[in-house]
Amino acid sequence: MAALTFANTTNSLMQLTTAPALRGRVMAIRMAILMGCTPLGAPLLGLVANHFGPRWALGVAALSGLLAALVGWRYLRQLARSPAAQQAPLTPRPQDP
Repeated sequence: MAALTFANTTNSLMQLTTAPALRGRVMAIRMAILMGCTPLGAPLLGLVANHFGPRWALGVAALSGLLAALVGWRYLRQLARSPAAQQAPLTPRPQDP
């Protein structure tokens, strides 16, 4: 249930905060990362589970998630400190009628 909520929330957030001209490209990159990383990670975790047991496989999976969160956090922190971030808003402003 939590994974479904997370997927729907991130999907909505990305569509609402992306400029209309770039929305298709952004969603394509999101799907490529979401679907493309599973075939890479699953055999690796299977190998870890076969050699070290399921607890180690879950630990490696949790560690990879934490590392991804750390990389994302550092990127957002660096982006917020850049001079361009001070000038441009993150969300597009609505067009005047």
